[in-house]
Amino acid sequence: MDEAGRASFRKALDYMGFKAGEPIAGKPVDYVFLGSCTNGRIEDFRAFASIVKGRKKAAGVTAWLVPGSWAVEKQIRAESLDRILAEAGFELRQPGCSACLAMNDDKVPSGKYVVSTSNRNFEGRQGPGARTLLAGPLVAAAAAVTGRITDPRIMRQ
Repeated sequence: MDEAGRASFRKALDYMGFKAGEPIAGKPVDYVFLGSCTNGRIEDFRAFASIVKGRKKAAGVTAWLVPGSWAVEKQIRAESLDRILAEAGFELRQPGCSACLAMNDDKVPSGKYVVSTSNRNFEGRQGPGARTLLAGPLVAAAAAVTGRITDPRIMRQ
């Protein structure tokens, strides 16, 4: 890696509050974002529900579950996934951008960690100073119920 690459790597670690070689598994999270157009499909909500079913949302975790469209929201309700989510302590939100672009009040505060199924994690994407960890719906669900970055495969054992 050249000097510019090393500088970029150090900057990214500093921004995220990480140290080189530090494992990400077990890292506490503050927010979980599932949805919008990237991972707000019915398949994503089915996957998320498969992990949270019979569990409860971790205390201290704020979760924003945003269907990608009104048609997806209707299908979530038709399949009773909304009930599984509600029993686990989650609230289904109205379709829209939400925290994907932090264009409204759905902004992750500075320094807080969010496990997000959005498709990019550039600085400030989900709020000024927010620390976004990109993940799929299964990892997002596991983090939402444990309050930490968790391998979802252990949730199915």
